[in-house]
Amino acid sequence: MSEPLRLLLVEDSPTDAELNERELRKAGIAFVALRVDQERTLVAALDGFQPDLILADYHLPGFDGLRALAICREHAPTIPFIFVTGAMGEELAVASIKAGATDYILKDRLARLPAAVSRALEERGARTRHTQAQTALRDSEERYHQLFETMGSGVAIYRPDPTGESFTIASVNRAVERIEGLARADLLGRDLETVFPGVAAIGLLEALRRVARTGAAEQLTPALYRDGRISGWRENRVYRLGTGEVVALYEDVTERIEREVRIRRLNRTLRTLSACNQDLVRARCEEDLLQSVCRDLVEVGLYPLVWVAYPDPDGPGGLRTGAAHGGQTALRELAQWARDPEQVRASLTGRALRDGRTLVGTAGQVAGVDTDIALPLIHDREVLGVLTVWAAGAEAFDGEEVQLLEELAADLVHGIAAVRTTLERNRYLGQVGQAMRGTVAALTRTVEMRDPYTAGHQQRVAALAAAVGRAMGLAERQVEGLYFGGMIHDIGKIAVPAEILSKPSRLTPIEYQLIQQHAATGSQILADIEFPWPLAQMILQHHERIDGSGYPHGLHGEAMLLESRILAVADVVEAMSSHRPYRIALGMQMALAEIERGKGTQYDPQVVAACVQVIRAGDMRLPEAAGFAGAEVVAL
Repeated sequence: MSEPLRLLLVEDSPTDAELNERELRKAGIAFVALRVDQERTLVAALDGFQPDLILADYHLPGFDGLRALAICREHAPTIPFIFVTGAMGEELAVASIKAGATDYILKDRLARLPAAVSRALEERGARTRHTQAQTALRDSEERYHQLFETMGSGVAIYRPDPTGESFTIASVNRAVERIEGLARADLLGRDLETVFPGVAAIGLLEALRRVARTGAAEQLTPALYRDGRISGWRENRVYRLGTGEVVALYEDVTERIEREVRIRRLNRTLRTLSACNQDLVRARCEEDLLQSVCRDLVEVGLYPLVWVAYPDPDGPGGLRTGAAHGGQTALRELAQWARDPEQVRASLTGRALRDGRTLVGTAGQVAGVDTDIALPLIHDREVLGVLTVWAAGAEAFDGEEVQLLEELAADLVHGIAAVRTTLERNRYLGQVGQAMRGTVAALTRTVEMRDPYTAGHQQRVAALAAAVGRAMGLAERQVEGLYFGGMIHDIGKIAVPAEILSKPSRLTPIEYQLIQQHAATGSQILADIEFPWPLAQMILQHHERIDGSGYPHGLHGEAMLLESRILAVADVVEAMSSHRPYRIALGMQMALAEIERGKGTQYDPQVVAACVQVIRAGDMRLPEAAGFAGAEVVAL
């Protein structure tokens, strides 16, 4: 739905303005109107209201209709302006039209107003469309001119003679001047063959004749153009214009042709480099890495023989094979050749090992191939070994290919270093992990020595917590942390007097408070130790409950770590199903009933469900004894 017409009424009589509006509404014209009767309000309305149509009385207080018309033509020259006035002589009417008014209507003939408004709006629309079309045409011509002049390709327009056999150069762009090294003045209006005598030899002249005759566009394959002054590869696309002229879009593709030759020569090396980089990612040991790289250089790069040699620790100056790949004949000859120390020392491989720089030459013939490149594998200024590649042809390794192979050698060095570093790191991490497990076990035994009645409690809680974590789908890394947290969750009891820990009767309130301190104490013991898991927080929170009834901080819900919520359930199940100084074991069924009863209030429902699943599926068995009615349940 179009927006309503914005109508500006320049009228001092509200009644007359209302009559104008009534006539337009009767004709079904939708509009919003604004009335002004002074010069300053007229100017403001033109800027702020931005009318689509102006209806003006001729007689206005302080200024007349012609002054109003002049103001409107100055501020809004394209807006239709219609006089609606009580009296207007012919001479004045003609003057107003000449001054720019669209029409005039006498107030006693207002029935003509809707038609005059519609006609004025249609004329404005037509003028707007015409103006837009003219602007678009000028823009199009300017864009064409800019495109023609700024195209990177040469554009030449040829005008055929009446026979269609010869052509005059009608127009060229700046790219033609650049490509041919000629000024436009030296080309325009001249015969094509006179300016470019070699044009027939590359097939362009015949192509121009065919296209001028048939109108079918042609693309010519690149051809080498020579005329004694110019030499280079040209590629042409020829079209016929509607005027009968023929246009050729062409480029000097000399660099492209030479580049394609180089690319074809280097493509093999690039494919090889890509394959070898994948080897670097996948390699898990140094032997596999070296063998994979050698294989890809032969099978992808199509080099006949590749050899990675390391210094031989048993023979000064000698070499040992790290990896090699090639045809069986080539490998046999390499093995035989590598057994001759004098020949190896004199080879490019031996020299590259000593000098620490890339060498290309013919110093070591193997399998009938006498061109090789020896690339030292240097890490931290130490030559680890040499990658030697053989290829056929005296000019097999040009500058760019050597550069790519040096990049490959550098990548191989990083791969070797990474594999060795990973091996050493894994060995170190294994030792650290073993030490940490031993330390945790020692801490666990220390606590149990002071509380023999709960011996094995922490191990059983750890085992159950880990099983629950796996049942909940936790990552194995997180499960490992959960296990370690369970192993030392009661480490804080080391600060509780032994006689309280082993007391066979009910604890006093003060003794119970001392027991409750073990969670905070355990967290403080581990606070300054950097673990890959939040063990201190697990220990601090393992007696918290999701309804806030736990200790030491009365945490609610997800304010507790997930690991702490798991440890809380595992701790209760193990405590109830095991013997304590103050009671016998209550049994697994009562333990499960207890956590089911507290599900959603004291214990996390998901953790309870996983724990029940683990126990009832037989994945975890804990000590169990017959319970007795009325027994007190306390997990300390």
